[in-house]
Amino acid sequence: MTAVTSTTVPSTAPVVITGLALRLPGAAAPDDFWQLLVDGVDRTAPVSDHRRALARAPWWDDVIGEVEGIELFDAGFFGVDEDEARFMDPQHRVGMEVAYDALCDAGLAESGESSSRRYSVHLAMTCNPYYGLVCRYLDEHGPAALPPRTVMNTFHGALAARISHQFDLTGPVMAVDTACSSFLSALVQGIDSIRNAGCDGAVVGGVNLLSAPYTSMLCNAGGITTSHPHVRVFDEEADGTLIGEGAVVVVLEREDIARARNRRIYGRIVAHAINNDGSSLSIMAPNPRGQGDVIRDAYLGSGVGPTAVGYIEAHGAGTRVGDPIEVSALSKVYRKEDFGDARIGLGSVKSNIGHLLSAAGGAGLAKLLLSLGHGQMAPSVHLTTINPLLRLDRTPFEMVTSPRPWPRVDGRPRAGAITSLGLGGTNVHVVVEEADEKGRPRGALPRPVVCLSATSEHALGQMLKEVERRCADGADLYDLAMTLARFRPAHGWRATVVLDPATGAVVRTRVNHVARPGRRPKGEPPRTLEAAAERFLNGGAIDWTQFFPDGTGTILGLDPYPFSRLRYWLGH
Repeated sequence: MTAVTSTTVPSTAPVVITGLALRLPGAAAPDDFWQLLVDGVDRTAPVSDHRRALARAPWWDDVIGEVEGIELFDAGFFGVDEDEARFMDPQHRVGMEVAYDALCDAGLAESGESSSRRYSVHLAMTCNPYYGLVCRYLDEHGPAALPPRTVMNTFHGALAARISHQFDLTGPVMAVDTACSSFLSALVQGIDSIRNAGCDGAVVGGVNLLSAPYTSMLCNAGGITTSHPHVRVFDEEADGTLIGEGAVVVVLEREDIARARNRRIYGRIVAHAINNDGSSLSIMAPNPRGQGDVIRDAYLGSGVGPTAVGYIEAHGAGTRVGDPIEVSALSKVYRKEDFGDARIGLGSVKSNIGHLLSAAGGAGLAKLLLSLGHGQMAPSVHLTTINPLLRLDRTPFEMVTSPRPWPRVDGRPRAGAITSLGLGGTNVHVVVEEADEKGRPRGALPRPVVCLSATSEHALGQMLKEVERRCADGADLYDLAMTLARFRPAHGWRATVVLDPATGAVVRTRVNHVARPGRRPKGEPPRTLEAAAERFLNGGAIDWTQFFPDGTGTILGLDPYPFSRLRYWLGH
């Protein structure tokens, strides 16, 4: 394996995003989310009967961006017993599953990897509505009925700690709460841990679930939510937002590490800044000065200028006053006179799924990364009449209301920016450019064999269906075999798939269940991929780097792991 070591002195290596996983309204994977965006779908709707029953609130009638199945969890996969799972904040449960998918996506769940790694973990959470249900249970049954770890599983910091524990990550671990800007604040902390704390990478995530109506009720009382059935960002009728749910996790790494270890790169972070408004009219009032300063500060010393940016994913508060303040702050740095006839696309994902509070920046970042990767800008919805207070004629901005190509200019990488503005005044601005994948080495599969594993027969069956589909769609067979064998954990249910070398079609599949996987058999290590596959099928631990070395191929983005979820909920 190529030696790429961390350093305890400040790093100047670029930071890239190598892993992405999400669970959002109407989307369980990035591909689902992208389709939702380009189709201009609005996934906000009145609270479902099912959610009202879970929350024990039959009167709850708010419009929200709802994620299905928040009561379901694969407790056994994470070594959590059933009683503990019932009392655990569903935000932890969903966050653990999404984090697992993100780390697999980045190659950090590498099969056979046992050494600790200096990666930091930063998880954004603001509210815990499930805590109210736990307290109600305490009132009804007394503390003797609670599992001992309930106290841990209601703390915000426990989710970050669980992720660090599961993957043996030894960098700084913390919960982050700057209200609506929490996710991007966590992202900045992750970047700083790489630049200044000797970390090779960082796991950054955010989660917001409405397991009870309390968060929604508080936002209604605070004047945050709209009177309309939709979020109308930048519209003259905009008067607030709707609260949405979801979880997003990304993995950051030094670019030299990412390129040496076969990572797929979603984007390179080229500029960022964080600040606070300081004094303003009130603690909930936006401050134009603070918003403008954070955008300006992002570019100081970055080596990139505002004119490189072709699209901005705005915070998009969806208010008649807040939206113009944000556009005015942006226009002080992204100046019309600097862009000539060029235009910057402007949009906000809140019009599709609502405001995810602590996870809002994660949804916006996912949209930006997918837009960079697809070379296309996705539309905002429900924009009927542009708010005249935006004064767009004085800016280089143009609202994106239908899907449009995002061409490169003069061969330069596409670059986009994202803003998050938190209640309490914490502002963040981040600039991301697409990765240059030219010249990435390509591997050649020595034999047409794919090895994969799962924790259950059902999950393995789902993964085998994906292998067959990927092969039929013309996936790179080396990347597919490398991703599944080397960059996924080795579980007890195992399969080998022999492919037709000419067509990639599945020729033969063998399945075996190993009671005690991972034992290293005595004798010489296998010299051929067929011999390694046979040993793997029978439970052996394989050093896959001899067949899929560093610097060859690129980790392939696969479907989320097919967890075997069961229902865990208090009162049911």
